[in-house]
Amino acid sequence: MKGWWLPWMFPVLLLGVVVLFAVFGDYAIFVSFGLALVALPLGLRAYAPTDDPDADVNYWRLGGPLRRP
Repeated sequence: MKGWWLPWMFPVLLLGVVVLFAVFGDYAIFVSFGLALVALPLGLRAYAPTDDPDADVNYWRLGGPLRRP
């Protein structure tokens, strides 16, 4: 985890919650749980331990078309 984005976390998440409730209204809590169910496994996979010596600077750990060679 890089320290530069920690001060940005609260305002960005707060804005996301406001937009979520503005768009989905009463169903926002269900949408947020659905997003959490999708994002949690991806987040755990992204921060899984790796044998790569440059892992602290390798931001493309998920693989796929965005993976650097």
